[in-house]
Amino acid sequence: MDSIPFTADKAVARNYPYNCWWVAAYREEVGRSLLSRWLLDTPVLLYRTGAGDVVAMEDRCPHRQAPLSLGVLRDDEIECGYHGFRFGASGRCTHVPTMAGPPPISVETYPVRECGPFVWIYLGDQQRIDDVPPPYDIGWPADPSFGVRSGHIEVAANYMLLKENVLDLSHLGFVHAKSFGITDLTSPPQVTTEDETVTYCQRFTEKPLPAGYALALGMEPGVIWNRETYGSFVSPALQISSVDFRDPAKPDSEPMGRIRFCHATTPIDRTRMHYFYMLGRDHARDDDAMDIFAKVIKIGFAEDQAVLEAIQNFANRSPRRGSSGERSVKADAAGVHARRAIDRWMARETIPTDAS
Repeated sequence: MDSIPFTADKAVARNYPYNCWWVAAYREEVGRSLLSRWLLDTPVLLYRTGAGDVVAMEDRCPHRQAPLSLGVLRDDEIECGYHGFRFGASGRCTHVPTMAGPPPISVETYPVRECGPFVWIYLGDQQRIDDVPPPYDIGWPADPSFGVRSGHIEVAANYMLLKENVLDLSHLGFVHAKSFGITDLTSPPQVTTEDETVTYCQRFTEKPLPAGYALALGMEPGVIWNRETYGSFVSPALQISSVDFRDPAKPDSEPMGRIRFCHATTPIDRTRMHYFYMLGRDHARDDDAMDIFAKVIKIGFAEDQAVLEAIQNFANRSPRRGSSGERSVKADAAGVHARRAIDRWMARETIPTDAS
């Protein structure tokens, strides 16, 4: 099974497993108002009950297919805005205005978990849910020593394009030369695998520190310092990345500065994704400094979005002539291992109704 989404003949093939926990929303996004979101080709409605529990159900009334998100929340029940059918948190129809009693119909509901900053959803085979790794808790956003910012982007590209983007940082010197100013990621990183986790690591020993890093640490740009850039493909839903800074005179000491990123990519469908990202650092973390940091990151991610959407646009078409595919180099090792991991996730699931 091939998970490569880039060539025209693969552009329409599903390359994301259903039997996986995916990020549906940030925790603070889900409240007593109705949140509608397409996830894995599925219209999903999210809200909280009065007791604070998250409910996820299909955003489609079984009567005449109207989006339930166009309705209203009455106590803990959804009232369809078309004909007034009501559905409880279990999905069961509780009231039809034109009937003395509700008919035996219901809306499908989905398992959800709150873990770390996210609401996670499972849209796969519920008989296989115990075989699937649980949501990963990234931990550091709750650490009071970190300043934290987050964002959400809808990207018109297959989710694997972004996953590979954050596994191969050699693009920083080209796509982000002006925004990030980090142009020394020119050597392939060390890549290791363990089970389905893929990890890369790149060490810069006694090297000039790029301005963006140095200024936040209170140093002059170009100061000779040690830094370590590393990250992991954790699951189809999540990747994490880090940068640690150390004094060259104390190479074995604790980092004097840490930066952390979280990249959660949830497919909307085969050519679009939700990108939930978080960034944090344990230095220069006052509000003004963090706002500047987040603004620069947002500019850089918009640069990524433009490139990835252009690639997807090519993948969606069938050119009359030209390249028959793609070629990988050593710097792509982490991404290639991630593709293989996705292939194994896909091979483990069997959903008879899926025609892809």
